[in-house]
Amino acid sequence: MKLREQIEAWHDLALKALELEIQDFKEVKPNLVAFIGLGGSGIVGDFVKALCYDVLDLPVYIVKEARLPKWVKEGSLVFAISYSGDTIETLIAVEDAVRRGSVVYVITSNGELLDYAENRKLPRVKLDEGYAPRAALPLMLYSCLNILKALGLVNLDVERSLEVLKDVKDNKAVAEKLAQGLLHNSIPAIIADARFEALAWRFKSDLNENAKISAKCEIVPESMHNDIMGYEGNRKPTLAVVLNANDQHLYTKILEEFVEEHLRELKVLVEELRLKGRDMLAKLMYGSQISSLASIALAEKQGISPEATVSIAKYKERLRK
Repeated sequence: MKLREQIEAWHDLALKALELEIQDFKEVKPNLVAFIGLGGSGIVGDFVKALCYDVLDLPVYIVKEARLPKWVKEGSLVFAISYSGDTIETLIAVEDAVRRGSVVYVITSNGELLDYAENRKLPRVKLDEGYAPRAALPLMLYSCLNILKALGLVNLDVERSLEVLKDVKDNKAVAEKLAQGLLHNSIPAIIADARFEALAWRFKSDLNENAKISAKCEIVPESMHNDIMGYEGNRKPTLAVVLNANDQHLYTKILEEFVEEHLRELKVLVEELRLKGRDMLAKLMYGSQISSLASIALAEKQGISPEATVSIAKYKERLRK
């Protein structure tokens, strides 16, 4: 199945994830939650942290390297997420978390991480194989949300969020328009408000991996105290993709009434993506599918493969030596 087809199947992948068994389930009353993961697997923790911001009375930490912070210890709930199961940084950090007495839940499809989890009977969800990690987002994310629900920590209306993934034809049209705008411009800036910072990073990563172009993220309101000055000079992005949450929040008004107008005054092309959905999870999934499809379309317009990740493969090969 090609990458595009995997992305277009997200609705079904999310439904499948909700049916996957949590093996060796273990109750825990944690003092914190930490997510270990990198790349397409690491974004899951970013999304869950955003979703938990207003609903979970526990700190949520993201670990995207081999080192664990000192505060991860006995009583901590740790999610180790690696679609391939062979991410070296994740494997090292997981072993450390287990040594410290943390409760570790593993989400993976195969590899050394699955072997490690099975041998130690760690709580885990085994995902279906055969997908690119970045295309397996629904499998990993909804499995994680399922675990959090089973633990009594977070209970989101996950099925309602799937509505935005049903209309693939319309989503492809929106993505195609974005890809056309991205085609003839320099390094784009992906601009979002703080609630959707994780989505901005996902968009950037999709452009990096699929379309093989550099991109930058700007997060409001922080970017209003630094990034915005970069547009006053001659060396600036010529295109800004604004992720509009499509609600009445103050941050949305800042994006619409100041950021977009100000950038246009400075001769920057602004493409706006209005996020569909009735809640944050839906908007995150909608935006992620659009960014995936847009970056794939951009790759195709440039005549390059969205699937190939040569430089990442070289890094992983070097890391194993």
